[in-house]
Amino acid sequence: MLPQVNVTVAPVASVSGAAAPNYNVSGQLASLSQSATLIGTPRVGIKETLGTGLLTTNATGSALAAESTATIDGLSFGLDSSLFIIPLSLLKISATTIQSYSQANSVGGLDASGHTTIAGLSLSGSALGNLVFDASLFVNPNPNTVLFNLAGLSIILNEQVASGDGVTFSGISTNAIAVRFNNFALGTGLANGAVIIGHTQAAAWAGQPSAPVPEPTTWAMLLLGFSTIGYAIRRRRLAFA
Repeated sequence: MLPQVNVTVAPVASVSGAAAPNYNVSGQLASLSQSATLIGTPRVGIKETLGTGLLTTNATGSALAAESTATIDGLSFGLDSSLFIIPLSLLKISATTIQSYSQANSVGGLDASGHTTIAGLSLSGSALGNLVFDASLFVNPNPNTVLFNLAGLSIILNEQVASGDGVTFSGISTNAIAVRFNNFALGTGLANGAVIIGHTQAAAWAGQPSAPVPEPTTWAMLLLGFSTIGYAIRRRRLAFA
């Protein structure tokens, strides 16, 4: 049985509501700083780091509509390795400001949509094959923009997942940045799972006044386990104060 290392940082600055009555709730966290050594031997080391500045969330809703926002300032996420003390950056993602937005309403028919704004995006590392990305092209990325997808690593901007049948219920979840691992070679094993940064969601039901239920979350989270490195994230619906 190989050693296990599990790290979870989520959710933070999270809020939600359900009408009626109307609601307007907010959450805030001044900063986040987290790191974990995933492999630490005299020969090989792999370390994960995650940091942010201010994180804020807001959820508003009425009998007819709901919306939610999640904002992250100063994002820094990294995977770094070392071989005989020689350092190597596997993956680094940083951004000045990230905002995720989701809305749903039942005015004139059910509707749900979302969008993402990213300022100062920077990506680098050997896992990206030394590719250079023009961050100015991704300030307002289109839904489900696949920025990178190779060798079991994918990076998706403005990831959107719709829900409902569009007749009785309509909802959406928006992830500003989704980093997903699928049998990604990490150290001596394989990584599987995801890191979600900036998550919001909203939903509305037709003819049900209590239906709009936004659940915005600023998810800065990581759960890594070694079983020839298994990497997974727990995602669950949350009710926030």
